Amino acid sequence: KDEEDEEEFWTKVPLRSSHGKAGGLNFVDNYITIVNERMENRYGTPADGPDCKNDQDRAPSLYAIADARHQYQPDFMISCIPCFFHRNGMLNHRVAFTQAPQHYPEYADKRDYLDNNNAQFFRLNAMIRDCCGGVSSCGTNGMWQIADRDPGAFWQHRLKRVRDKDGSLRTQLIEREQFHTSCKIEDTASSLDRVLVGEYSHFVNRKLSFGMSKDAEGFLGAQQRWVEGAITLCLQWVTNHADAHGLAKRNQPLLWLVILAFALYVGSLMRMVTKEYTSSIFVEYGLLSNEFFDTVVRKPLHHPIKWAYSTLMDARGGHTPNGYDYKVYEDMTLQFIVFMLTCVAMFFLLWILTNCCKCAKNVLHLPWEMQWWGRLVISFDNLTYWIWFWTSFFWIGFNVFLAVRPAHFHFNNVGMMFFMLVVTFLNYALIVANSLRFSIMESIDANEIAFLSMDNIWRANQLFFMVGPIQGFSVITGTRNFLNYLMYGKDIGGWSGGDLTQVSIMIVKYWTSAIIIASIACWVYLFTSDPSPDEYQTRRPGCIIFSFIAMDVMHPCIYLWTVGNDLSREELQKMPCLVRITSSRYWKKVAADVLLNEYTTNIFRYVGPAYNFMLPFLVFYNSYFGVSGGFTLVAVGAGH
Repeated sequence: KDEEDEEEFWTKVPLRSSHGKAGGLNFVDNYITIVNERMENRYGTPADGPDCKNDQDRAPSLYAIADARHQYQPDFMISCIPCFFHRNGMLNHRVAFTQAPQHYPEYADKRDYLDNNNAQFFRLNAMIRDCCGGVSSCGTNGMWQIADRDPGAFWQHRLKRVRDKDGSLRTQLIEREQFHTSCKIEDTASSLDRVLVGEYSHFVNRKLSFGMSKDAEGFLGAQQRWVEGAITLCLQWVTNHADAHGLAKRNQPLLWLVILAFALYVGSLMRMVTKEYTSSIFVEYGLLSNEFFDTVVRKPLHHPIKWAYSTLMDARGGHTPNGYDYKVYEDMTLQFIVFMLTCVAMFFLLWILTNCCKCAKNVLHLPWEMQWWGRLVISFDNLTYWIWFWTSFFWIGFNVFLAVRPAHFHFNNVGMMFFMLVVTFLNYALIVANSLRFSIMESIDANEIAFLSMDNIWRANQLFFMVGPIQGFSVITGTRNFLNYLMYGKDIGGWSGGDLTQVSIMIVKYWTSAIIIASIACWVYLFTSDPSPDEYQTRRPGCIIFSFIAMDVMHPCIYLWTVGNDLSREELQKMPCLVRITSSRYWKKVAADVLLNEYTTNIFRYVGPAYNFMLPFLVFYNSYFGVSGGFTLVAVGAGH
């Protein structure tokens, strides 16, 4: 009798795999939808219609996600919910979700050897991306706005990815999916769908949720999983097999427009450095006449370029015997200015087209604000950042090459010094401005603001050189996952085996150890190879810069080799001297005590910034610091 009474509340679901975390999120979403449809849970009355629904029943819902190891603080809701409303109190349907940073109190910045708090992303990158509403969801600590949906559309027919035994390609009945189940990063995939339909996010930079972290080295496994998911998601979109539907699926060409724009930009850079020209590409393709370009660009620029050249020559004391003619400098300057003007013109054209789309935004569903394009560029970066995993290998290999082989470069060391001074100033101006912004926010908000410290910048530098092998390994495993998904319909939404954490730890341990050993070997080879004075001057900068890279990765290397060492002080005192010398546990404890203490950490923490400030002046002293130092300042740290 009781079972018959309860039968009307039963819902039969097709038997299919859980699809990992996203499958659990979708189950809860659908379950709450079923519960809300019950008559006793509706706000409406029979006077509102036969379905007893009023506007409150049809309003969107807010779906907050807290992973099992995270606990919301009391002000989480009152800090996030206002982001979904306009200033006049009306609901803003274009806000897709809010995201608060992940915070693990047990890992203070000084002891966060593997950047478990992912501090630079949450405290700097996310703040910058939030200027256009482009912060992607990170799963936990996110709150999503989910529109009211037709209860009759609870079940969906989805075409199967693989054929049955008889060769037929049939459809299958599945539960409605709000969050993507086709890759390991359901948060990024679901965020991309919202970006494609024109919605945006809010980043709430407050410590609204405290988490209990896994073991610190588990973060390396998470890095490996994130890259795997990014590769899988990227391949799904490129091959048109992404698990997107509706308007997000129809707006897929927007991503291709961003890819095309990036390819054209890289092509224009290659053209500028490999081809001599003084006219715009608009002239070459007949969009502008050569006479018009001369009148508007070349002639007005002739006198400023001539004046700048004469001023610089006077400052140098005249033309050097090995210098080039004025015509060469004029053409080089004009070529760069034309390149910049072309980029500005293209950006202005995009701005005009975007504003034209605003007039027909209800029909075209194309970007009608520049912030939308910004969010698409950020999504493009989320999908393709793994492509640059080779940069850490290249730069370490390049410095090793400079340390063992004499090399020659042709540039003015004074100009390079000023360039590096400007880059250094911009890097630290970005950090200082960000810190000032946090200070202002803290003065008007009762909640503690997550601020960026020098430790966070240092840890980000470490991560750049440390995770290259993990990303390279993930390229292989992510491609394999995609092929299993595409050809066999395998469920790749979940993960097991601890995110291959042990494999990732072993890769990083041996990779960072190899860097440290190689830096020592470079110095040994420099002094034992009997170089000439000129060779010594050319090879020494490579050894110095490579040594600073080795110092950056020394902390995580020692931590990974010594973590879990349980040798107590009492046990140490009882060990005979000979046993100590032959015990790996003893030497691990010694290494941890010497290098992982607060005093040594402070030394390493400030050596990096001091080195960055010294680099421009080292270039003035020895120009061979220029190439390596310039890339270090541009590609590593806050400048990245």
